[in-house]
Amino acid sequence: MKRKINLIEVLMELSSNKTYLLAVSGGVDSMVLLYLFLNSKLSFSVVHCNFQLRGEDSDLDEKLVEDFCKKNKLELFSKKFNTLQLKKGGQSIEMLARSLRYNYFNELINQFGFDYLVTAHHLNDNAETFFINLLRGSGLKGLSGMSFQKNKILRPLLKISRKEIEKFANTHDIIWREDITNQSLNFLRNKIRHKVIPELESIKFDFLDQLNKSMEIMQSSYAFIEKEMLRLKSKAIISEEDGVCKYSKIILSNADFILVYYFFSSLGFSNEKDVNNILLAGTGRFFISSSHKIWINREELIVEEIGREITNYNKPILVKELPFNIENPVKIKITKSENLEKEIGNEVVDFNKISFPLIIRKWNEGDYFYPINGNGKKKISKLLKDNKISILRKNEVLVLCDNSGAIIWVIGIRLDDRFKVTSETLSYINLSSS
Repeated sequence: MKRKINLIEVLMELSSNKTYLLAVSGGVDSMVLLYLFLNSKLSFSVVHCNFQLRGEDSDLDEKLVEDFCKKNKLELFSKKFNTLQLKKGGQSIEMLARSLRYNYFNELINQFGFDYLVTAHHLNDNAETFFINLLRGSGLKGLSGMSFQKNKILRPLLKISRKEIEKFANTHDIIWREDITNQSLNFLRNKIRHKVIPELESIKFDFLDQLNKSMEIMQSSYAFIEKEMLRLKSKAIISEEDGVCKYSKIILSNADFILVYYFFSSLGFSNEKDVNNILLAGTGRFFISSSHKIWINREELIVEEIGREITNYNKPILVKELPFNIENPVKIKITKSENLEKEIGNEVVDFNKISFPLIIRKWNEGDYFYPINGNGKKKISKLLKDNKISILRKNEVLVLCDNSGAIIWVIGIRLDDRFKVTSETLSYINLSSS
């Protein structure tokens, strides 16, 4: 027998000690949710976004929400977006609008201290999302659908069907506006809404309820797998410093593949072939996803989040006079002295052999120098290889050059022989880094 749901009770799980920001579009689902909040004892405000995509219809949606809030003395935040003007390249309107509204929601939450954002996603929305993800080849996480709560987002109508919401609206004389674009079959979601789901409901009348049960099982299954994956991640990690993590390739290779798959999926590598390629790759190989970079260094995987690079590494730094001291991108101190003051960890060169200004920059392919007490000219790339500098560390190696372009110091690694101190040195330059 089909379950009976009392819509009045969907807000019972929400705390009266919290404040809520309720997203209202003017559609039937959000207007019903607004009605429920109005008749509750919860503290809330309303937010509406006008994306100006449907001309007068968009303005009438906004007016409906404004009139309701004004009549019932509710606080309303409303914002218009020039969505079409903000669109770039092949970016979809749907994804742009989503980004705009959630950025605006987050601004309000941070500015006014709301505890939760509440949306009117319902059971049909969740079913549509399931099929969209299924067609995209999503894994267990994508097929689990939306959850009642995700971080600061609450979805109290998630187990309620659109038919039940419409029935409630009609019974309680709730006014709403229908978005005519919801009828267009040009959109995948609408095709699923108007073609797929009705056909399945004709086969099994409680299809949506059964699908919801299946998604709840998948959510529990994914939560278990994620817990085990995090345990594997903790076991495999070797070190973590400044956002760069090293993992044991051996431990990952010997673990259950499903856990390894979800480990790499969390790094943006969701293709099974990519996972196998990474595990089988030799030293020197690197892989890039939309969010992370992975370098292979012997039996280690070095993982770095994209975007963490320090921009100063890419910008040469001019040293016009001494003393000189910087903290970023690395700590470097350069001073002059008339006496030899060699300290542990420091380097010393002959002041009179150097022409100013000095330059600190990233090393480049083709750079060479003359290693101190070495056998003549040597490429920086060969020096780094001989010193077994990891691929990740190579990207952060800096050199100190004089005005002629000659490399004085591969910082933190080796001095150039041409600038070394001799018995004839009268003034000294002290170099230190960390």
